[in-house]
Amino acid sequence: MKKVNVFLRDRFETVEALAVIDVLRRAGIEVETVSLMDDLAVKSAQGITVMADKMYEDCDFSETDLYFLPGGPGTKGYESRPDFLELIKEAYSDGKWISAICAAPSILGHLGILQGKKATCFPGFEKDLYGAEFVDEKVVVDGNVITSRGMGTSIDLGLELVSILVSPDKAREIGKGVQYL
Repeated sequence: MKKVNVFLRDRFETVEALAVIDVLRRAGIEVETVSLMDDLAVKSAQGITVMADKMYEDCDFSETDLYFLPGGPGTKGYESRPDFLELIKEAYSDGKWISAICAAPSILGHLGILQGKKATCFPGFEKDLYGAEFVDEKVVVDGNVITSRGMGTSIDLGLELVSILVSPDKAREIGKGVQYL
């Protein structure tokens, strides 16, 4: 079974995180939400409190296939955790899948992960995609990096991740089942 870790910080975008998690779980993918805060309770930008599955410090990432960073106003806070940033850089170097949506691709840009790649993001964050070629698409896959535009593209991103981790057929099946396709 494939495993995805979703990293949550206060002020994350609710739909970006939860819609992607929903689609992944419908595909039978193990999803573990990880709090980067001082508590399992993480409050979204829309004031919705979500209980993460684990604290960052308690996680074993050795079995993780894909690391997902939701965006939102709390995105800059990812950079307050050097241990987390090192994890993402290592995972990328090891060829693991890295995905980010909305403002979160800016974190990948700051880490140098997008150098020479095609990527997308929420409008206004293009300048932070250091070394990337901005592509105005809902979801962009380049190598082991998957980026997406924002809340409105969350299901597109979830289905793309299912296509990559399971199969395009499973992604189509889920898309039709939720009346998206």
